[in-house]
Amino acid sequence: MRKAGLIGLILAMMLLPWQMAWAGPTARGLLALLPPERALDDPLTRGEFAVMLAEAAQIKSDSRTTDLPIDVEAASWYAGSLQALWEQGIICGYHDRTLRPEQGITSLEAVILTARAMGLPNEISGPGADYIVGDIPYGFSQYAFFQRQGFLPPGDALALMRPEAAATWLAELFSSEEQAEELLTQSRKALAGKQALGVRGDTSIRFYSRPGLPATAELDQLTIKGKVLNEYVIPGQMRQVLELELEGPRSLKLEQIVDNGTLYRRVTDSDSDIGRWQKLSLAPDVSQLIKQQQDLGLPANIFPNLQCHYLGESTIDGQESLAISFYARLNKAGSLEELLPPEVPVDGLDEYLELPGKPVRSISYWGIVYLDRDNYLPLKSDYNLVIAFNNTYLDQPAAMTAIEIRYITDKYDFDSIEIKPPPLTPVW
Repeated sequence: MRKAGLIGLILAMMLLPWQMAWAGPTARGLLALLPPERALDDPLTRGEFAVMLAEAAQIKSDSRTTDLPIDVEAASWYAGSLQALWEQGIICGYHDRTLRPEQGITSLEAVILTARAMGLPNEISGPGADYIVGDIPYGFSQYAFFQRQGFLPPGDALALMRPEAAATWLAELFSSEEQAEELLTQSRKALAGKQALGVRGDTSIRFYSRPGLPATAELDQLTIKGKVLNEYVIPGQMRQVLELELEGPRSLKLEQIVDNGTLYRRVTDSDSDIGRWQKLSLAPDVSQLIKQQQDLGLPANIFPNLQCHYLGESTIDGQESLAISFYARLNKAGSLEELLPPEVPVDGLDEYLELPGKPVRSISYWGIVYLDRDNYLPLKSDYNLVIAFNNTYLDQPAAMTAIEIRYITDKYDFDSIEIKPPPLTPVW
């Protein structure tokens, strides 16, 4: 992967546009989808859960014909929902090529289907070793993702779900809590009052190949890790440092400084000497980047689309904090070139996302932010961007299942930031 493309991929994913939101489902509305004679005390079936999930996630079928496994009757009341989930690879069936729509569904199965609907393919990695207490037979990573976000349904993972419990869980999952929204609003107001902003943390990019395909296993071994520093001083100063660990022992370091409308850049890798600072004529719009940091590092137009939840109080480095988890899914990317500064190279990523045949199934954003209980300023955050690919592309099996980009910010700074232009080496 070329240097410019790698840098563009990391920075571009932080500035994607988002789809329009909807008000979200209600438990009563989801229950009303079931047949009126349905006994609510009986276990929920896979077909019934498919109807609830397709409605809650607003997933519709693009096909006018039903092409489902033989144990699904085309005239059944849940066939349309199963078709929609089947087309997107959300429900995959059993090894004997059946879906078993009349079989009861466990909480674990419901989590896995819902995770796929929210943009988490089977191959995604879990958020860490601190999650999943107890034994579950499959779906570890998706279950751990939901556990971290506070999204798990109540009860044992292997217990059969009941209609009311499933409807209540899905309604909460695909809606926002007013308390969480208010806390995020308070945090953005607190950040808007700061004249200097700094974030320091770690980033990683992981690639996931589609199981069973030749010549793709190497993707599963490719993980790019690095450290990120972003500092801004209002009205127009910026310092960015990106240190990446590439394949094998290689490393890459990108440094950028903007001062008085001038951009300075230095790139150093392990295969060459320390790079020289370059003075470039076109500087990025620092005010746009400052605004994004004042919006907790998120694109401003994502907030109407966030589904956020309050997780409670915790202690971060001795400070009392309030934890909020959030999620958003994008089904179609807009133009990256309109959002990125002119000096940030996209290197074909925008065109790739818009290729005919729709290689990208969805882009979803998952995160947790911890706010200082006294002033609502962020103390720590953990964000994941997941790009999920369709099973096939141009009638051929797609090589990749997903790309996951993770940002963990472990230090925020709002006061002691000073940015100066770098010393330039004369060229003789």
